[in-house]
Amino acid sequence: MKKYLIVAEVKPEHLEEYIDIHINVWPEMLEAVHDAGYTNEAIWIFKNYSIIYLECPDDKDHDDLNAALRATDVCKKWDLTVGPWFAGGFEQCPKVFDLTQQLAGELRKD
Repeated sequence: MKKYLIVAEVKPEHLEEYIDIHINVWPEMLEAVHDAGYTNEAIWIFKNYSIIYLECPDDKDHDDLNAALRATDVCKKWDLTVGPWFAGGFEQCPKVFDLTQQLAGELRKD
């Protein structure tokens, strides 16, 4: 399984809306994320930053799955709704430690 961590700054005036739409996520968006191939996604909030954790199967990567997700009608609608709430782009964080991988003798850059 490949793991990714992405951080995005949410405009403070939209933080409550951002939190609410994720607590009450559209069922069709949940299906689209799953159907795109993600095996897990979790989001945390720190101050006005969205911290997004993603898991993908070993034979796929985030770029492939994200492209498939973004091509869906529901995700286009989602992006039109949520996109203006971000203060900037999404930053993928480099992984520097993974207990399971390092115990096995290798750190993958997922």
